[in-house]
Amino acid sequence: APMTGSPRRVAGAIARAVRIAWISGADARSRPLRCAPTSPPTATRWHRGFGTAAPRDGDDDGMVDIDAFLAPFKNYEKTGLPDFRRLGTLSRTNEQYEDAAYDLRRVYDLLRALGEPHLWEKTEHTGARWGPGFQTIHVAGTKGKGSTVGFLAGILRASGYNTATYKSPHVHSVAERIVCGPIPPDAAYDERGAHLDPTTRLATHGKIDAETARIILDAQEKEKGELTYFEILTALAMVKFRQLGAEMAVVECGVGGEHDATNIFTRESIAAVVMTAIGKDHVDALGGTLGHIVRAKCGIVQMHRPTFVAPQTRGDVLQRDDVNALLCSEIRAEGGRWITENDLDVKAFPTGEIEWTAEGEPVQLVDYEIWTDGSDDLRSGKHLAWVKRDLKRVRMSLVGPHQRENAVNALRVMEFIRCGGGQGPEDSDGGHRWSKITDGTMRVGLENAVSPGCFETVLPPLRGRVLTDEVAVRERWWRCVDVECGIVADGAHTVESAQAFFETVGETFTGDPLAVVVAMASDKDRAGFLMEVIKAKPEVIVLTTVPIAGGTERSVSTSTLKEAWEFCEGKMMSADAYAKKKADEKGKPELFNPWSPPRVLVEDDFDAAIDAAVAGLRKGKRGRGGAVCVTGSLNTVSRARAWGKARGYGLDK
Repeated sequence: APMTGSPRRVAGAIARAVRIAWISGADARSRPLRCAPTSPPTATRWHRGFGTAAPRDGDDDGMVDIDAFLAPFKNYEKTGLPDFRRLGTLSRTNEQYEDAAYDLRRVYDLLRALGEPHLWEKTEHTGARWGPGFQTIHVAGTKGKGSTVGFLAGILRASGYNTATYKSPHVHSVAERIVCGPIPPDAAYDERGAHLDPTTRLATHGKIDAETARIILDAQEKEKGELTYFEILTALAMVKFRQLGAEMAVVECGVGGEHDATNIFTRESIAAVVMTAIGKDHVDALGGTLGHIVRAKCGIVQMHRPTFVAPQTRGDVLQRDDVNALLCSEIRAEGGRWITENDLDVKAFPTGEIEWTAEGEPVQLVDYEIWTDGSDDLRSGKHLAWVKRDLKRVRMSLVGPHQRENAVNALRVMEFIRCGGGQGPEDSDGGHRWSKITDGTMRVGLENAVSPGCFETVLPPLRGRVLTDEVAVRERWWRCVDVECGIVADGAHTVESAQAFFETVGETFTGDPLAVVVAMASDKDRAGFLMEVIKAKPEVIVLTTVPIAGGTERSVSTSTLKEAWEFCEGKMMSADAYAKKKADEKGKPELFNPWSPPRVLVEDDFDAAIDAAVAGLRKGKRGRGGAVCVTGSLNTVSRARAWGKARGYGLDK
């Protein structure tokens, strides 16, 4: 129901006004904070801003390759974020942002120059479109953002909505970042540089028109070269979404939220805000403390708009309690509407079964229960009566307990907007229903969801190499007959994501011996990550290095990783000595279970590191089988796939 008039909401509005007062009065009068339209985003104005211009010299089709166009711009993914603790501070002045890594004013000005493609005008529902532009589900958090975006987009696309997604960073190709579809079969959108997949009818960006490129270059000149790779790519994503007729966009934040380049949407444009699991990543860039991180993430919360929060299940207990308390405080202060289990609830019940597809991919089977309050589900006719629906034996290709948690959060969002939650007048419920979302499309969306970099199978174990009648499949298994272990790669790079990854390894490779290949970026908690590796009890650990975002500026050397390992080893030896002392004091030495340190190898070459891990398992206690886990950075995933492809037995994606 509308929450205008509530003393708590009024207090939240006042708090928000104070928090955004860092823009000077003169600037505020001339520059709306949320990039409100200077004039209605009508179709005429849109085409005037985006009409294809005359091509540049040498451009035969008037188009510009987007990768080559973006290459010269400042890219913090490659060089690392500056140590701007002030990005999450509570008091703000103009002086603080003179040298800030992120300045939303630049993004606002660029979007205005491009015709404000991100804005959505709330009009009467016409049956074919819900107003010009697209609504947005904005996703922030530390871990699980990409998977949650995959689940949300999968369900919306399965329901027939033209759904756009914007994700970062990419794992295999920059085309992963901007995707739009399904596109109607008779549509011809590729004239604006979109790559159209005839099978899935999904379009990914490939080129931009020359006029858009000129506008961006003019803006960069005006900003004296301060526009960054991510800021420009975000603006280009909005352009592509509008050109391709998106109805709903699912947008993932880059770093933080409040000052992130994706925090550009007006309150009317937001269908829902989603918070995933929050941990200590990019601490220096966001303020230096967990409180600053939560504050930055909650900066995308909009007044009265539905906000969904994933359970905080990883990290130490005190950290989880702190995060929950901080989230409650910040969301209330921003005036957001926290959707709790009292509004609707979704529960996941794993069956414990892991199956392997013909392509050698693991699949987990999960049962879901969806509980909806009858007062919100207007079609039930039962006031305050809880209605339960079941989704039985959903075959999810995204495996692991953390993916079940992400799926639960996505189902809550989809069920809420399916019932018209937050779509009515003045943000009330019972408005326009996204009625094409059904239990069937929810199932299809969960089963087909993909998230590059999450537990990707480079090579399945022997039990996962299913024999089929296809000659290509048989030849693939024959080429890898000398490698009896499975090889998986995951982009985990924080303590919390390492916990989730090794929980998934435990479910998928129960009781199997492990070898772990680790390569990391310089701004990550190396010691904390390696402690989680130790808890997985691998037989072999191989320390190596990998380029980060195509460069070595952020790569951690093997010597630095070795130092982190020696620190962890010292902690384990001290803990062993203390445990033995206590067991002896109690007169029960049998209680002492000594730590068996793994064999630790160092390889400067990444491919040689995987080879060493495979060979290490052969020399282990069992001598065959097991799993090689490649992790520590998203960049290890693409390199692991390239390793498998070069040897002729990698699974192409």
